[in-house]
Amino acid sequence: MNYFLTGGTGFIGRFLIEKLIARGGTVHLLVREQSQFKLDSIRERCGVDDTRVKAVIGDLTSNNLGIDSSTLKELSGNIDHFFHLAAVYDMGADEEAQLATNVDGTREAINVADAIKAKHFHHVSSIAAAGLFKGTFREDMFEEAGKMDHPYLMTKHESEKVVREECKVPYR
Repeated sequence: MNYFLTGGTGFIGRFLIEKLIARGGTVHLLVREQSQFKLDSIRERCGVDDTRVKAVIGDLTSNNLGIDSSTLKELSGNIDHFFHLAAVYDMGADEEAQLATNVDGTREAINVADAIKAKHFHHVSSIAAAGLFKGTFREDMFEEAGKMDHPYLMTKHESEKVVREECKVPYR
């Protein structure tokens, strides 16, 4: 299996990578040029080298995630599961940064998943997509979300809406 992850160097992503590597997969991680050093500790913890955990240089807020065309071509048809975990999780971040990362970044992730012909798209969302809904909120209750007064709540809801309405790749 071949996997692609955004947000792989974050808290949840690091644990997911370990699970994917344990399954025998190769993991391609979107990482900024200046953050490549973070992959060393991930590889060390998983007991693998750069043939199993591969850096894909890019940026979530750029067109096509900032991935160069030769890398997109190399990944095309070779990704079984695309995991989108990257987001701004800081409720104190400004609205512009949250929109660029949480909404536009999600849109770029689904565009890349489609462009590389990924077989599945996994969007790791947040209960924040429910807004301030009172009570039990199920995944099939998307439209019932309420009170999106805060940019974080609004952008998490909007990012999930982007996946539901725009993703051409089978998604979860």
